[in-house]
Amino acid sequence: MSEQTEAKRDLPPEAMGNEKWHDTTHAVWLRSSLSKEESEAVVEVAEFEDGFRAVRDGKSPEKGTLFFTPAEWEAFVLGARDGEFDIPEEYLTEEEAAIQRGETEVEATWVPSPLNTPEAMEEYHRRQREESERESTTEDD
Repeated sequence: MSEQTEAKRDLPPEAMGNEKWHDTTHAVWLRSSLSKEESEAVVEVAEFEDGFRAVRDGKSPEKGTLFFTPAEWEAFVLGARDGEFDIPEEYLTEEEAAIQRGETEVEATWVPSPLNTPEAMEEYHRRQREESERESTTEDD
């Protein structure tokens, strides 16, 4: 049996025939700093070197992962900025509704998921160091 055939056999069922699938074993999952543990779901996003993104529920990652091409992700982000996916206000708290309407200034950042593997956290810290170095180099120019 060829190595390629052997490798395909070892893939999980959801990878079979899915050109978007990426191995997420040590993916760096990030969530919004505004995510609350008491929420029903916490959206987490991982970015891969080729620009693909994966999205999962950080409270129930066993439910599965959605994968997006770079073009699909860009379309999603643009739609979100335009309010295409806004939640009807009757389902939001007053604070959440004010944030969604842009009436409240909030500083949201991406923070690492507490479910990340130690290897993913090492990668997260490596990326943070690289970003800091890029920023300091830009400031020096």
